[in-house]
Amino acid sequence: MATTSNSLPSAFDTHHPPSTDIVDKCVHCGFCLPVCPTYVLWGQEMDSPRGRIYLMKLAGEGAAEINSTWVSHFDSCLGCMACMTACPSGVDYGKLMAGSTLS
Repeated sequence: MATTSNSLPSAFDTHHPPSTDIVDKCVHCGFCLPVCPTYVLWGQEMDSPRGRIYLMKLAGEGAAEINSTWVSHFDSCLGCMACMTACPSGVDYGKLMAGSTLS
């Protein structure tokens, strides 16, 4: 397992962790929220693109465990990528979702 600067183990393997460069591009502005179908339906932060990015960040830092609850937020993503066109920071959410092994 990879480690972060705070010496906590990452929840991701060293082969395909989410890109920290992409994760760090998200400024949590909220422009993705009104275009995300799962957020619009459920109103739950962790079922939005910025919520999922935050979960990736926490897991990468060893602050969150990848368990069934964590995975359920990613499984609810429809993969429509509407968030990418709404993002003023240019976060490539598609690469984050494609590069992470979530099961």
